[in-house]
Amino acid sequence: MEDGAETGGEIQFPHANIVAARAVTGVLESSVGPLSHDTLITGRPPGDREPGEPETLTDTISSDGATILEELPIEHPMGPIIRRLVAPERPGTTDVVGELVPDGVGTTVVLLGALLAEGERLLEQGLHPTTIEEGYSLGLERVERTLQSLSRPLEEFDDPTAAAEMVARSAMTGNDIGNARDVWAAGAVEAARQVGMPDEETLAIRQIRSGSIADSRLVSGTVLDRNEICDDRMPRRIEDANVLVLSGFKRGKANDGKTGGLQDPDFQQDGERIVVDSPDEIAEFDEVFVRRREQVVAGLVDAGVDVVVTRTGINDAYQDLLVEHGIVGIRGVNRLKLTQLAQATGATPVVDPTDVTPADLGSAGLVEQQVIDQRQGRRKRRRMVVFDDCSDPESVTFLLHGAHGQLGEQAATEIRKAVAAVATATGQTTGPAGVLPGGGATELAVAQSLRRDALDVDGRKQLVLEAFADATEQFVSTLARNAGMDTLTTLTNLREATTNATNGTSPGLVLPEKRVGDVLKAGLLDPTGIRLRCYRHAVDVAVLILRVDDAIDATFTDEPTEPGDAIYDEHAELHQEYLDEQDETIWHQ
Repeated sequence: MEDGAETGGEIQFPHANIVAARAVTGVLESSVGPLSHDTLITGRPPGDREPGEPETLTDTISSDGATILEELPIEHPMGPIIRRLVAPERPGTTDVVGELVPDGVGTTVVLLGALLAEGERLLEQGLHPTTIEEGYSLGLERVERTLQSLSRPLEEFDDPTAAAEMVARSAMTGNDIGNARDVWAAGAVEAARQVGMPDEETLAIRQIRSGSIADSRLVSGTVLDRNEICDDRMPRRIEDANVLVLSGFKRGKANDGKTGGLQDPDFQQDGERIVVDSPDEIAEFDEVFVRRREQVVAGLVDAGVDVVVTRTGINDAYQDLLVEHGIVGIRGVNRLKLTQLAQATGATPVVDPTDVTPADLGSAGLVEQQVIDQRQGRRKRRRMVVFDDCSDPESVTFLLHGAHGQLGEQAATEIRKAVAAVATATGQTTGPAGVLPGGGATELAVAQSLRRDALDVDGRKQLVLEAFADATEQFVSTLARNAGMDTLTTLTNLREATTNATNGTSPGLVLPEKRVGDVLKAGLLDPTGIRLRCYRHAVDVAVLILRVDDAIDATFTDEPTEPGDAIYDEHAELHQEYLDEQDETIWHQ
């Protein structure tokens, strides 16, 4: 992407930043709406590499605005600013697909591009950036007032659950993978009802190659898709199970190497040794281990444990004792899945297996091992253990069949967006609850309100409010263009329908049918909180970009900046000319 626009050898601000920002919005325009298109981003490095590991390039295909914005290689300084303000960065590196889904990113960036385009036009007409900033801030106040008047709580609908499913379907933009959007919407509503706003601990999505997408379902519990019951003699199905979680760690504390599993102490690992004088002493020492194992398992039996899940291993001797007492063992479960299991079953993670009480146990209506994918290069099929029918789980799992790889990642992201949208609409976030008409109907109403309010504003701010209204309608044009409709004709028909609308109807684009109609009747609903956030972020970034009138390279080195090394070459050249004219500077010391 270009670093700036030049006219007569000088960087023109804020035009240079507007050009760069609009280049980003142009990429994300195709990701907006239910008939959005996938974007291919090629040659993206995978991140940090291990020493000696060759550099490889990966390709990303996605219709999700947050994913595209995150993967898009942006060299211009405005790129990181747009990312931070529009889509907050994820905390650290994680393998959880779509663990934090900032919904509405595509909408925000498209609105931003439209506001910048209108702002650039106003600049060319002679308006000062400060006037545009004040006008956009005033317009945002009018937008918030309009959104509040249009918003409706889900409880006002005849069937609130069906309305919530409409919200979930509207949130899942892009390709309807396997025509499963209706099934996923129902699961998203149930997940949001159970856990609220999802995160990596409260909502897990497991991708299973076997089966079809139609087999996908929400599990009221968790799924250990990389683990299996550790001994073939143990039962494969347990009903009304009491579950013990041996985590081997407390929050903020690491595993000390002696807990988290059912194993004998490893003295060699602990740096200790035992000195014996005769074979009889070895037998006595082994007997100590035997008694300890029996004591531990007896404690599990007394506590009522049916299933024990461990962070580390379960050795053969412990497995024999567990089989003898009818206890199922699952070992080697990672920390995140253990946390999800504990929240799903209500179990309290235990560090020391000798200190287990009935109060530490969770419960699951059904624990069952199932055969799933074929192991690559092996005849033996992979297994997973499902903890289902948990009572009031604080963590649930969406079991996604028949999808893997990038297709599975897209599906996982769409499901998380759907759950987040329902949670927002039902007021389980910090933003306002309620829903707004989708299909561009809200933007048309906002534009109409802005134009009406502009008549009461004196001076040049009237032009700014008119420009704000035009920007909101550009979003509607983007929806029509992505659907393959004629934008001019469609926008004209929508304006007429909005002007002639009766009470209780919201004219907009009914997609994928590609017609103008009542979007409320068609079931197109967007969360009020997300749409409000889109407008606020778009205005904030637009004002920030319009406010910048200069750029300084703040990278200080031991040598003056050479032309070609700075963000803007002109500044480097001026810097060098200044140094040549001065006798004493820090560079001459």
